Amino acid sequence: MKQQRARVFLNRSAIFKVFGGVSAGCIVCVAGAAEAHATGMQGHVYMAQCAAEQVEDSRLRAIFDAHPTHLANGGFFPDSGYTAKDHDQGEIPHWEGYVQAYVEMIRQAYGPKYDTKEAGEHIAFLMGMAAHGITDSTYDAIFGDRAAQVEPTDIGSLDMANEIFLVHDLPRYYIPDIVVDANAHSDVFTNHVKHAVTADAITDAMSTARSGIAVVANLLYVGADEWGGKYPWARKHLLDPRVPGAYPFGAKVVAGYYREILRRLDGDPSADQVVIGTYPDVAYPLVTLDNTRPDGKIHFFFGEGLERTSVDDTTIVVQDEAGNVVPTAWNFFRGDNWPNVIQVAAHEAWKPSMKYTVVLNNGIRTAQGVSPTKPFAISFTTCTPASPGEDCPESSGPPPASACPKLDALYSTRPVPGEDEPPPAINPTKESSSCAAAPHDDGGCARALAAVAVGCLVFGARRRIERS
Repeated sequence: MKQQRARVFLNRSAIFKVFGGVSAGCIVCVAGAAEAHATGMQGHVYMAQCAAEQVEDSRLRAIFDAHPTHLANGGFFPDSGYTAKDHDQGEIPHWEGYVQAYVEMIRQAYGPKYDTKEAGEHIAFLMGMAAHGITDSTYDAIFGDRAAQVEPTDIGSLDMANEIFLVHDLPRYYIPDIVVDANAHSDVFTNHVKHAVTADAITDAMSTARSGIAVVANLLYVGADEWGGKYPWARKHLLDPRVPGAYPFGAKVVAGYYREILRRLDGDPSADQVVIGTYPDVAYPLVTLDNTRPDGKIHFFFGEGLERTSVDDTTIVVQDEAGNVVPTAWNFFRGDNWPNVIQVAAHEAWKPSMKYTVVLNNGIRTAQGVSPTKPFAISFTTCTPASPGEDCPESSGPPPASACPKLDALYSTRPVPGEDEPPPAINPTKESSSCAAAPHDDGGCARALAAVAVGCLVFGARRRIERS
């Protein structure tokens, strides 16, 4: 332990020199000034990639295999905009309004076959971008809020810790090349969303964001054990496939999102599979009887934004096994005019050993004005505590195998004990691109510092968006 601490101290000294007098501790202090926790850029890219490995559709499989760097760029594109002066350059791409605008642009420019290289690049980028938006909700609504209960956090520092855990523990020294069609996204912003953003602003933001990813992957990862001392629960559960809201859970939901976005690209308005994930479900039973905990609430995730006015107090009905209606309250978990997450909280604690049924009525309407042809229902049975008054026991033993073993196998190089220098950054997803790569400056330490600080500072702003 003393040797590890000494190593971290030495690396902090190195970081101090690299940043010209700005210590790693100052980086952490600045990053910790955010209003809320959230998933970091590396985590978003990881979940987008993990979901891609689980896709079975042959068309998507071919696109992801051919354009993995575009998928990764889409994965951090929304947060890149937060490094710009215009906060909404980052806010807008998180939500369904921008996703649908991008879908429509791709359909108009490349549909209906999408068999060209440029079309594949845009679709891969779109999928990564959409994955980012939905996993801000899968993570924040369940895992992030629960982690903050278990280990009260200095506001905004949990996301930095999780980035460092992912890089260090997987390990994942991944710094993607930049491939973004800045002109196309400027067009989506300006002409489809009606919020002017220049191509240069997009290029600059992506370059700065990449520098921020590089800071964590090349420098800050060495502080994993210090962060782990502060957030041992988060570190233990972040990649556990049994834990609701953790990264494997997010990837599972994203895989369904990919299916629904492809449906939208094909011009199919059907809403019959619009539910892309729920908590609880078969793989993720309710982990607590406490109705006030984030992981004690019911969640529906949708593969298309919903008309807000189509959801009301009759939309979701919860009943116990005797047919008694369980009083609940619902809310949209963030989103723009077309939210795609509904959170449901029971008014009282869940009863042990009880089967509940949750019915989502088919009166909901998607952004295209389409309703499912029939209701959607899930059932779950609560745990049986060891003694009356106790809660569900936490899962024990080693977690099950990863849902994306090929992805995880790419990141197997660990630092050699005793060496101060990290291994070279791994970019296993090289591809040639018809899009002009945005320039990046790995020597731009001030820009990298800005990316780390601003990237953390702005995550919490999404909390201010109306939830219901």
